[in-house]
Amino acid sequence: MNGSMETVLDCVLPYIHDGDDRNSISLVSRKFYQLDCLTRNHLTVHVHYSPSPARVSMRFPFIESLTLKGLPRMDFPLISSIDITPWIRQIYVKFESLKALRISGLVVGDEDLELLARTRGKDLRSLKIYNCEGFSEKGLVHISEYCNELRTLCLENNKVDGDANGEWLRELALRNMVIETFHFGYRFDRYDVKDVTLLAKKCSNSLVSLNISPKPLSHIGDAFSHAIKLEDFDGATFDQNGDYSSFKFPPSIRGLGIVDLPVTSFSFLLPYVNQLRELDLTCINVDECCQCFLIDKCPNLEVLRTDDVCGDMGLRVIGQVCKKLRKLTHYGRVTHMGLIALVQGCNNLEYLDVTLSDISNEAIECIGTHLKNLHYFRMNFPKKDDINDLPLDNGIRAMLKGCIKLKRLHISLCDGGLTDVGLGYIGKYGHNLRYLFLSRTGESDAGLLELSKGCPKLRKLNLEKCPFSEQAIATFVFNIHSLRYIWFESGYNSAVVLTRPTFTAKALKELKQYATLAEKLYRLAVQLVADGSGVGSVNVTYYTSSRATDDLEKLYRLAIQLVADGSGVGSEKITYTSSRATDDLNTPLVNALVAKGIRINEEGVLLDRASKKPLNIIKVQIANVESRLAVAISESGKIEVEGRVKDGVPHLTKVGALDVDVSLKENIIVCRQAHQPNIIGRVGSILDEENVNISSMSFSRIAQRKQAVMVIGVDEKPSEKALKKIDEIPAVEEFVFLALVGSILDEENVNISSMSFSRIAQRKQAVMVIGVDEKPSEKALKKIDEIPAVEEFVFLAL
Repeated sequence: MNGSMETVLDCVLPYIHDGDDRNSISLVSRKFYQLDCLTRNHLTVHVHYSPSPARVSMRFPFIESLTLKGLPRMDFPLISSIDITPWIRQIYVKFESLKALRISGLVVGDEDLELLARTRGKDLRSLKIYNCEGFSEKGLVHISEYCNELRTLCLENNKVDGDANGEWLRELALRNMVIETFHFGYRFDRYDVKDVTLLAKKCSNSLVSLNISPKPLSHIGDAFSHAIKLEDFDGATFDQNGDYSSFKFPPSIRGLGIVDLPVTSFSFLLPYVNQLRELDLTCINVDECCQCFLIDKCPNLEVLRTDDVCGDMGLRVIGQVCKKLRKLTHYGRVTHMGLIALVQGCNNLEYLDVTLSDISNEAIECIGTHLKNLHYFRMNFPKKDDINDLPLDNGIRAMLKGCIKLKRLHISLCDGGLTDVGLGYIGKYGHNLRYLFLSRTGESDAGLLELSKGCPKLRKLNLEKCPFSEQAIATFVFNIHSLRYIWFESGYNSAVVLTRPTFTAKALKELKQYATLAEKLYRLAVQLVADGSGVGSVNVTYYTSSRATDDLEKLYRLAIQLVADGSGVGSEKITYTSSRATDDLNTPLVNALVAKGIRINEEGVLLDRASKKPLNIIKVQIANVESRLAVAISESGKIEVEGRVKDGVPHLTKVGALDVDVSLKENIIVCRQAHQPNIIGRVGSILDEENVNISSMSFSRIAQRKQAVMVIGVDEKPSEKALKKIDEIPAVEEFVFLALVGSILDEENVNISSMSFSRIAQRKQAVMVIGVDEKPSEKALKKIDEIPAVEEFVFLAL
């Protein structure tokens, strides 16, 4: 049976390319996971959420195509990008099979491009850089010099440092003879057209797609004469004074983009209209014109971008003629009547971007009736004048029910265009939405709440001038598990929310010790809860100096998440109160807390004194419970433990109202006793008889009661006999042994990848399931099994 399954997988996996499908397969079993690691050829990485390039290369050693994505400026403007240098270094060291690299929305320096070109240039066949910044022409010269086997080179919408004079293009034309797709945008407008001609001549048998920073069309004729296999071209302006007496497009041309083409020159394209599949007729420097005459001659168009001013008549022409149209971007103003005519005629549309001067529910419903393959819909309706058929709630509902393949929805409306009810319809019927843009939609926070009840696949949400509070947006983050980014703008204020934490390698290293501290404090606090009390409310307070940076504050978030991840089960619904930006909440974890019923309240306290440390103190409190140790109850009536990091080691510094100082690297013994001589010696002798090493000790006196509290750190658990002897010392009034399960695994360097905690209320018991990356030693497993509270224990190896 196993052999048959492996055979099936070997046959099926090569045909599964969708990343989400691959991810689902890898979760089925350890065998499926391993096969996915070994057979995946392409990988898309959202760099904000994958801080460790080494882990990616270790898991997928044979990747041939890699996409590194930051935040696209077109979706989330004004976002600072992040550094790609660690990834480039890892590509140099480990990604030996890499042939294609796509970089988007990141900071790419000249040094990065040089290292990439020198080390992987000979192997790269495709390089695409979009929406990036930080590099200059110097970096591109290295790409041109060393990446001689590139078949695809795309450089678009980048912010280039300094002036580019075309040296990189000249170097590319001299060295490359096999390029097939070559695109570069307007940032590279200073170049010599002769270099494009030289490249077209040397790559005459390979070049099929050329997109350049616009130059006069008449200057590109020589390049066309050599590029005999060219099919797609974009990047020319029509100069009416140019010499076109002997001008010819390549014979195989299928796609054209010409800026400012006047009506008087439409006849210039007539010999090619039947073979055109893509046409871009953008107008920038000349008045927009009626383009119906030319469109009427292009029955085979599949992609069209137009600034046609004929309004509804232009859309009727497109609907009647362009039956194969898949993608339309129409910047001319039209009404709902023209939209209806378009969608009734072009049933194959997958992408529709249209600006409207009026709209109706009937037109939106018509989209749902006819455009069953629609993946992207952008509707811009800026004015409300004389429009009676608002709101568009029913139209949106009908469209989403009909367009079940819709993944990106962009709705920009006037006030009153979509109510809270309409937002609820988007949530209910937007099953496949990945990206959602809303402008001037909704009426109140209730609308956003209704939206958050659906859209199970939503990854990006962009809100502009919507009447939603920050609290409602934070709640939205909790409810949508798949969400990665939110951009919201209100008045002059705007912010981006990353719904999962993002850390630099430096910040991770510095924050790890604080995460460990918070995790161990929580485990101590939970073990102090008396049997049967349960855990319903956890309060975490952190204290930081004014010198804390944004990155270090994020580590606090990581610490809080680790605290919560080990939490017990309560019966109360989760609430979250915070005065801080929710820019790095881990949505899957928060969702798990919702399921558990844990309520977390956070409070941040800014210390007046300066400190080089990012977090000075972390305090964990558990309210409304009974304690196994009376002194652990603070003046506020809560179980309270407090700690800090000293020399990289987490320390317990307070129990209840008592100051202590003991390392949290090991297990803890806490005794409350009468303040009498020789108690320390008697406890030490008992432990010494058991060969239990005392690693640290703290002693604190309760003056009013003539009592004291002794906290002892021990390397291993004493025997039940030894613990009983300590408890029977006459002066000892309270005694608890607190086992830090995590420390047992930490000693073995076993990473805890996940943890789940569930209470069996009827039996006053709980079940804890811990995911670990590797098997602990038999000694470690024995230590866990010997923890007094552990009644049953098993290790399961996958």
